[in-house]
Amino acid sequence: MRHPFALGLIAAALAGCAQHPPQPYVASDMGWSLNTVDGEGLKLAYGEPQSDRVLVMLTCEPGSGQVRVATLAAADNTLPGLALSSRGRSARFAAERAPGLGDMPLLEASVRAADPVLGQFARGGDLAVEVDGRRSALPGDAPRARAFVAACRA
Repeated sequence: MRHPFALGLIAAALAGCAQHPPQPYVASDMGWSLNTVDGEGLKLAYGEPQSDRVLVMLTCEPGSGQVRVATLAAADNTLPGLALSSRGRSARFAAERAPGLGDMPLLEASVRAADPVLGQFARGGDLAVEVDGRRSALPGDAPRARAFVAACRA
């Protein structure tokens, strides 16, 4: 489920850590956070704690069976898709472009909560996100990933 206000907030947060052109970037002070926002569902974000600097955001309506993945792409992005991988599983997903901040578009993909990549992530695996041929490998956080994926499944 798309929430325009939330998407604007995600775009602003993601733009804070984006470089032009975006490069794989994972700072040592980044980590996973899991939050429930009234009217916006469950959010699992990888970024700097207590800040708006977010590299990737996964959102869902609990029990919906669907997860939305959002991240930024380069301004000249011609492949509106993103790939996810975890513990030997990988998949590419079609993504919708949405306005981001400045010339950086936001890419959003819908992924089944039961997808094997998310299943591996929930088992404690790392999650890698690839957009425009640039890959960001994010460390796993089994308790948060497991809770998020379980809550999103139908």
